[in-house]
Amino acid sequence: MRRRDALVLLTAALLALLLPAGAVADDAVCPKCGAPLEPGAAFCTRCGAKIEGAPARRAAPMDDIRKSVVQVVSAHDQELTSTTGAIVFGTTVKIDSILGSAFPVAPGEFVTDSGVLTGARDVTIHTADGRSAPARIVGIDPMIGIGLLSADLPDVPVVKLRTGGLPRLGEGLTAVGFPSQRRAGQTLTTTAGIVSGLHRGEWRVHPIEDYIQTDASLPDGFAGGPVVDADGRVVGMNTAWVFGEFVVLGPGHGIGISVPVDWMQRSLDWIRAGRPPRAWIGAYTLPAGSENRALYGLPASVRRVIEQVFPGTPAALAGLQTGDGIVSLQGGEVSTLADLHDRLLKAKVGERLDLVITRGDRTMTMQIVPAARPDRARFTSLDALRYYGGLEVASQGDKELVVRRVLPGSAAADAKIAVGDELQSVLSKKDLEHANRDNARWRQARKEEDLDRLMDMAYSDFDFFVGLRFKSRGGARHELYLFAILGPSSAL
Repeated sequence: MRRRDALVLLTAALLALLLPAGAVADDAVCPKCGAPLEPGAAFCTRCGAKIEGAPARRAAPMDDIRKSVVQVVSAHDQELTSTTGAIVFGTTVKIDSILGSAFPVAPGEFVTDSGVLTGARDVTIHTADGRSAPARIVGIDPMIGIGLLSADLPDVPVVKLRTGGLPRLGEGLTAVGFPSQRRAGQTLTTTAGIVSGLHRGEWRVHPIEDYIQTDASLPDGFAGGPVVDADGRVVGMNTAWVFGEFVVLGPGHGIGISVPVDWMQRSLDWIRAGRPPRAWIGAYTLPAGSENRALYGLPASVRRVIEQVFPGTPAALAGLQTGDGIVSLQGGEVSTLADLHDRLLKAKVGERLDLVITRGDRTMTMQIVPAARPDRARFTSLDALRYYGGLEVASQGDKELVVRRVLPGSAAADAKIAVGDELQSVLSKKDLEHANRDNARWRQARKEEDLDRLMDMAYSDFDFFVGLRFKSRGGARHELYLFAILGPSSAL
């Protein structure tokens, strides 16, 4: 055994003898790998080893929180056109009601997930003790995923918020809500888990993503409900991916995600201020992994790279280009998409911003004047293929559209689309106003004008969906299907 390893094990053994049972010192280390441990950690965040003597996970004081959490029932009376539904099912999207949970942050004011409220005609709140009251939508923040309701229920106890930082990795948390099972009136329940990740994002649930991740399995209906610590303080709000009446909590089984309290508070401040215009520069970025750095000749220090610039936006007017690496914005270094959104949220429309970028081996400072953020930025046909599918096509000769680039890790790469493949046809919907008509079919796309026309049909009220057929140089055929729920994008 190496001397350093022996010292680590000896130190861990002495700490176990000297500390009272169930305590983990602030400067404790993992007895297996020697990594520093978070205070109170139940396992090592480096090697995953279980920490002997870690404090048992305490259950949150549920009596208080049970009086605060309410059920939200949002009723809808509209039919939304859906390209997916039109092509696959021959129907529109019909929404009767969406069920979620909520909690009061002030007397008579309730926070819930924005997806539960979008497009709602009427909203009703049900308490755990059987009361109900109509609710008014004060405002919705689709960027962060927060909705604020007001209702004549001032006696529902306001929750305690845990501010000033995120929970620790390995800390035990409890999610609270009403499992819906597609109907109202269910019993309030809880589900426990531990924090398995911080600053998680880029799952396209909401444009701004800086989530707390837990291993709690969250049932349908928990969207908008609180996540509380062992002292009953709210650390976050359960958030979800909403598609019609279907609400998906987390990107996978046993992965629950929640909006941290600090982001929730910023969203509430914005709603209460009357939802003033937010700054927008019109650029879409990706993580600058090793492949992107090599592709664009960027240094290892760059963490975000511009993948697309929207035409006519401040980014385009300032001269930003695909492949530019972002170093800093307004003097603050940038490593994540949340960093960029954080700085833009603090900026004002019309305020001049300093953006430092690298373009190949050059570093330059560009000045950008943000515009007001659009509700829904729509792409041209070529930009849509790049954004949703990760591929670029261009005319070759008089008739053919040929793939000239496939982005690493993209949907096109997963579908085995390769440079040189020829785009042959597009699956699109002819008449979305009469979606029950069987008129979806494959149509030839030999020129860019054909692609523009057919890609216009990929957009509906609710989603974006298109099918693309390619032929390789060797004669093999590949199909690529692109789908997304329409809403504010994560573009800056």
